[in-house]
Amino acid sequence: MTAVTRCIIDNIRRAPGERFRLRQERAESLAAIGHVMPDSFFELMQPTGAALWREMAATRPSLTPQTLVVDDQQAAQLWAAAGRILSPIGVPSHYAPATPAPDAIRVLQLTHYDPGSAVYRYHAAANTDPGVVSAFARWGYSNPHCHLRQWDGDLHRQTVEFLAMTADVIHVHMDYRTLEQDLGYACWPDQRVAITYHGSRLPEETRKSYVDEAADRRHQAIRFGARPYHARHGIERYLPIPMPIDDYLPLVAKPASGPFRIAHSPTKRAIKGTGVLLEVIEDLKVLDGIRCELVLIEDCDHGEALRRKATCHATFDSFWLGMQGSGLEGAAMGQPVIAGDPLAAEEAARLNDDLIPWTYANDKATLRYVIRRLAEDAMFYRAEAVRVHEYVRRLHDYRAAGAQYATFLREALGRGPANPL
Repeated sequence: MTAVTRCIIDNIRRAPGERFRLRQERAESLAAIGHVMPDSFFELMQPTGAALWREMAATRPSLTPQTLVVDDQQAAQLWAAAGRILSPIGVPSHYAPATPAPDAIRVLQLTHYDPGSAVYRYHAAANTDPGVVSAFARWGYSNPHCHLRQWDGDLHRQTVEFLAMTADVIHVHMDYRTLEQDLGYACWPDQRVAITYHGSRLPEETRKSYVDEAADRRHQAIRFGARPYHARHGIERYLPIPMPIDDYLPLVAKPASGPFRIAHSPTKRAIKGTGVLLEVIEDLKVLDGIRCELVLIEDCDHGEALRRKATCHATFDSFWLGMQGSGLEGAAMGQPVIAGDPLAAEEAARLNDDLIPWTYANDKATLRYVIRRLAEDAMFYRAEAVRVHEYVRRLHDYRAAGAQYATFLREALGRGPANPL
């Protein structure tokens, strides 16, 4: 833990939910005890308090355990803290954070659950591009499979508050709860809010969209969708879920002999088609004489899930919504990925020279056919594996997704043109 972080955590305490816009007496009391803050916060104070603040800055310019210094140099120190690249235990990272450009955009990522273990990968991918510096704060432990975080929203609250005050963009995921309730932060006029919507509306749901249009307008949010089909909900920018391909390929440990192993993550069995898959595997073994084995990946942490998947020959993702996070991981490992959904396939094909990137199956008969062919036809297997892997490397690899993210942010902040997919 760096000195500046220790000071932020230990020396300044605020009541839960207190807003960041400092009252004059609060700012003057900070100045009186020698706390030094950047010039950008002078506008919060009356001239007398600002003058006293400057005087204290001149007399106590160095960082000590009793002084909270948040000048530009110390801000850079905190934004460069460890954890810019995160990876599950047992999955070594082959990616390094880029040296930030002088005008790099500072982004604070906020989440609770981390749907699909996607947010920590967005954070890491962003840091591979010199145009962005990402910090990542997470609250709670509601996801039983992945708890990765750079900063804990409760334990490191003061650090997260400081990062929020010095960010260009505050990026929330799923909804605005982390920003409005957990952090209780009101943005400065020159800060932007971004949101990424994950997942999708279930078929039986009556609501037309899960997008919070009113909150998006209130925050004037930069809106991202984690899936190509989020365009159906009017979300302007598709930001692919990043995959650290260079980390996942070395995990591959599929056996050269033995049954054909198919990975599947049955998080929501009714939606994913798990019941049909179980029937198909039984039919292939009993009726077709195919040596195949279903590897259900559940009840384990993210690192263990990746290691189990790496022992398989192919991944079945879902009939509905096409290739999602689980399938992307399999494709990153060089596996064919079986998925369905004609609309999702059509949207993905537009990004892939009009070719559906995954091995398409949308019902029981087709699923049985493609698994049998993948198990028996080596040329077909290789063609399906290569096509989906190249698609994921081109769109989803950390460096590709990080560059796309930086481009979108520069365009949204008026710093350069976008290059939308």
